[in-house]
Amino acid sequence: MLILTFVPKSLSFVATGVTRVVAGGYVGVKALTRALIHRREVLRLSELDERGLKDIGLVRSDIDGALTVSWLKDPSAALAARSSARAGVASVRREEGVRQAQAKTAVAKALTPRSVAAGSNSTVACSA
Repeated sequence: MLILTFVPKSLSFVATGVTRVVAGGYVGVKALTRALIHRREVLRLSELDERGLKDIGLVRSDIDGALTVSWLKDPSAALAARSSARAGVASVRREEGVRQAQAKTAVAKALTPRSVAAGSNSTVACSA
């Protein structure tokens, strides 16, 4: 004989599901609010002139590009990505300039006569 027993499940699984849905909704609302606040700050940046933008490492097209992202996304993240990409390019250019300067210095040292490089005072006698 088979005896079936039914154990009533508690409603904790329902409460857990509701908590997850509410928490997910809260996170979404929080992200949307943050995106709107940052969008307003980026709009304030667009009021700066070119000189002010250059001081903080941005150009007008960066601001325009950040404002074209979706309303649900944070435009300041797009600005940060553009700024870091520009900083990476600038550092590569700086390193290349340093390498070229070092190469020119090495070539200049190789072409100078030893006496001039040693700093000796030599005199040339001329009888004319």
